Amino acid sequence: MSPTALPGLVSELARDVLAGPARPARVIAVARQALYLLPHGQRAPLALVVPGAVRVPAAVVLPRAAGERPFHGLTPGRTGRVGAGRIAIGSLCLTAGEFWAPPRAQDAAPGPVLDRLATLRPPRPLPAEVRPAARALVRMLAHGGTAARRRAARALLGLGPGATPSGDDFLCGLLLAALVQPRPPDWLAALAHVAAEADTLTPPVSAALLRHAAEGLCIPQVAALLRAAATGSDPSGPVTALLAVGHSSGCDLLHGLCAGARLATRARDGVRPRSTPS
Repeated sequence: MSPTALPGLVSELARDVLAGPARPARVIAVARQALYLLPHGQRAPLALVVPGAVRVPAAVVLPRAAGERPFHGLTPGRTGRVGAGRIAIGSLCLTAGEFWAPPRAQDAAPGPVLDRLATLRPPRPLPAEVRPAARALVRMLAHGGTAARRRAARALLGLGPGATPSGDDFLCGLLLAALVQPRPPDWLAALAHVAAEADTLTPPVSAALLRHAAEGLCIPQVAALLRAAATGSDPSGPVTALLAVGHSSGCDLLHGLCAGARLATRARDGVRPRSTPS
C-alpha cells in the first residue's frame, strides 16, 4: 500500500523539480531534523526538514503529521523519487501544500546594516584550523587581485568541522555581506566564481548553500539579523538565534557577515582594512 501523501511547505526553489517528471533521488545526508535528497540530474539537493528546524533556501518543511522522527531508518544512499507532484522516500510521501519564498539579503537597507554588523563581535572564535585561511582571504579581498582572491577563497572550501564546514559558512557570510552593500564590492565576483565551482571541493549540501548565498538567498535567522540592523532594533535576539544554528555554523556565518561589513565600511571611510576574523 502506498504511504499517505502529506502536504509540505515547499520552497519556491523546489517548485520546478517537484512539478517535473518523476525521477530517482538519492539520500546524501540525514540527521534527526533534516534529510537531503539529490534528484537524478540535479545539481542542488532538496532539504526535507521538520517544523522548527533551520529552513535552508531549498527546504521542504514537513507537516507535524509526519511525526517526531520522520527520517528514522533512512540512511545515505537510500533511493526515493521526486517529481510528478510528489517526494517519496521510505514511508514518507509529500505533496506541495503551500510554497514559501526564501529571504534575500538584498532586501535589507545597506547603510545601517553594514555599520551595525561591523560593530558586532561573535562570542566564539572561528575554529583554529580555519582562522589563518580566513585572515588570508580578508587580506586578499582588501588588497589582492582576482586570481589571488580566488586562491584564498578556495583554501576555505571544505575546511573545518561541521556538516557544512566552517570555512564554507564563513564564505557564505562574506557573500551575503557583499550583497547588502549599495554597490557590490569588486571582490564579490571572485567569491561568486569559487562558489559556482564548489561542488568538487566541498560536500554537496554546503556547495548548494554557497551558490544560494552568491544569489543573496539566506536562512531566516540571517534575514532577521539583517532586519534588526536595518531598523536599529536590538540585535541580541537575532544574534542568539543565529548562534543556535548548527554546532558552529551560525557563529561562523556571523564571522563572515561581520568581516564583510568591516571591509565595506573601512573601504567607504578610507580606512586601511585589517585581517579581522578572530
